[in-house]
Amino acid sequence: MPAPTYIEGEQLVQLLRGEDKKTTCVLDVRDEDFQGGHIRGCLNIWSEEFYEDENIDSLIQKFGLLRYRQVVVTCFMSQQRGPFCAKRLASRLDAIAAQEVPKVLVLYGGIRKFKKDYAEESDLLQNMAL
Repeated sequence: MPAPTYIEGEQLVQLLRGEDKKTTCVLDVRDEDFQGGHIRGCLNIWSEEFYEDENIDSLIQKFGLLRYRQVVVTCFMSQQRGPFCAKRLASRLDAIAAQEVPKVLVLYGGIRKFKKDYAEESDLLQNMAL
């Protein structure tokens, strides 16, 4: 499986604030540590859901992931869970889709870096812990 492709926070902000907003899905794969702040409008699907192909295929259908141009995956630091889930998602998208699939990207530095860089941006973040 190839290494994941990373996207910088600045690039994600451009997607979320630009014309690509409706074609970009942010997928946060944290579990209990999802509390305390996340990217506004993201989907929260725990990383453990990405171990079985059937679960991933079901998630792709349930959340309509094929309709997006890009899916940006993040976890706390995007060092383990995020890259793992991104690789699994990309693999399953390629396996089940008869059409062009979304580009799967990993947020560089994860939500930790994103929150640090954009803490005051209420259009980007919600439920921030004090």
